[in-house]
Amino acid sequence: MDISANDASAMIANPFYAVTFASHVFKKHSTLGSKEDWVAANAYTMNDISPKIWLDEFLDFMTQSRAKYDGHDILNPMLVVNVSDRLEGKHEPLVTRELWIQANEKMIKEMKPETWLWQLLDVLETGGPK
Repeated sequence: MDISANDASAMIANPFYAVTFASHVFKKHSTLGSKEDWVAANAYTMNDISPKIWLDEFLDFMTQSRAKYDGHDILNPMLVVNVSDRLEGKHEPLVTRELWIQANEKMIKEMKPETWLWQLLDVLETGGPK
């Protein structure tokens, strides 16, 4: 099976390989904004606080209960997408949280934040490459 460069980068961007998502991220809902606005706002935030801090907060948001999370609400991808059921369920991570952050921090620098954020939304919405 041949893996395309796009599939490989989507696999690296997939946070499911590093963490188990909290149940609240799978609740189906109407979107509250546009993907374009979410990407622009998060690219700005990422540049403001640094990709590493953004990635760490993003994983916190995806893994903690809404009541426990105390960070930037703008990074909530559920504002613009429904997260794929393919990413649901407790599992043993394939990589550590720290390794996922390091790999994606590097990808963000190579791809630019906007491109990486579009890819992240696609991964979350589709579940990533099959």
